[in-house]
Amino acid sequence: MSTIRRTALVVGAGPGGSTAAYYLAKHGVDVLFVDKETWPRDKICGGVYVPALYPMLKEMGAYDEMIKYQACEITEFRLIDRHEDYVDMRTAPAMIATRRFTDDWIRRAAIKEGADFMENFEATSLIMRKGVVKGVHGLYHNQPMDIEADVTVIANGSHSELTRQLGLFPDDPDLTMYCFRAYVDGVEGLAPHMAEEYYVPMGLNGWSPICTTWLNPHYGGKQAVLGLTITEKALRETGLSSMEFYEYWKNNTKFGQERLAHATLIDKFRGWRLPGSRKLGKGVVPGAIAIGDSIGAAETAFEYGIPSAMTGGKIAADVIAECDKKDDFDFSELSKYQPLAEQALNPSLGFNAMFRDELLNKEEVMKDFFRYVKAQPGYPEIMFGDTAAKYMMEVLHLDLGGNASNQ
Repeated sequence: MSTIRRTALVVGAGPGGSTAAYYLAKHGVDVLFVDKETWPRDKICGGVYVPALYPMLKEMGAYDEMIKYQACEITEFRLIDRHEDYVDMRTAPAMIATRRFTDDWIRRAAIKEGADFMENFEATSLIMRKGVVKGVHGLYHNQPMDIEADVTVIANGSHSELTRQLGLFPDDPDLTMYCFRAYVDGVEGLAPHMAEEYYVPMGLNGWSPICTTWLNPHYGGKQAVLGLTITEKALRETGLSSMEFYEYWKNNTKFGQERLAHATLIDKFRGWRLPGSRKLGKGVVPGAIAIGDSIGAAETAFEYGIPSAMTGGKIAADVIAECDKKDDFDFSELSKYQPLAEQALNPSLGFNAMFRDELLNKEEVMKDFFRYVKAQPGYPEIMFGDTAAKYMMEVLHLDLGGNASNQ
């Protein structure tokens, strides 16, 4: 069995892992990042890159290439309740793009900056010595290989066995979301720059705030990303499958019938598991920092995981670079990551959790929010994030704690 030795190892080449690798290389740290897939690879996702990420993507040199491959720029948002009333609002422009292309440009940015990359490497378990992570055991083209490192960044997603090994992986059925996505053609009535999110109507046996069907337009609105998101808790309570929720929405709701009356699936539905957080969980252990979906860092209202992963990746790289300068990777030094990451991420995670728990999860409050939105001067030319925050503070009297929403 062969062994590789590096200063920093990043496990996972998605947006979070590639961002960590990019900034580690930029700081001059000897870094190798690995991924089990052959690249470019597809990622089952809605493919939304929110504006909060643009400064980082521009610094990495990935933004211009990603824009070339975007399928749509979202500037409007329609929120539809389970009685099929709705409100329309503006959003800061967000990129809708296929992650096969966009994630690859972030990965390429890390390589261009000087990070070494190895694909077809599956990390199977952590190398542990006296309670300290010292790298990973793995399979490279199905052959055993160890990669040892002074510090390991764990960024290998929502099925990470590495964070399970450390006891860091979250498992809350009310915050764990099951998502299904397909591309459809022949969609009717979808505005070319408007994303629509539909909450499950009254006819179903049970309801959860994240039982939603959503459409993100592609190429003028006739094509779209069609998705379904439902919590693990809701699946258990209703006894229905995800596809049964989808079939109900398509066949028994006004919007489902209008949008999909003549639509055809371009590909089949594929699904993924997305654990979310109301606040950032523990992400540091001796010898390792875990980021993104590997510790369930997605927000819980609109299921965005990329911002938390990329932000966590940059902060992890900055902390590790300081350790490298001092030649000190002690736990006390790595632990500086946690408060910095919490400061950066908890305002948005908390805001989205409150929006979900105090508004989306309460039918009468959601009705009142719709009335409030429609009564605002200039409606519908008002901003969604600002209006939602204003309602939560002025009407619900919630302390948003210096919110910095990614919406």
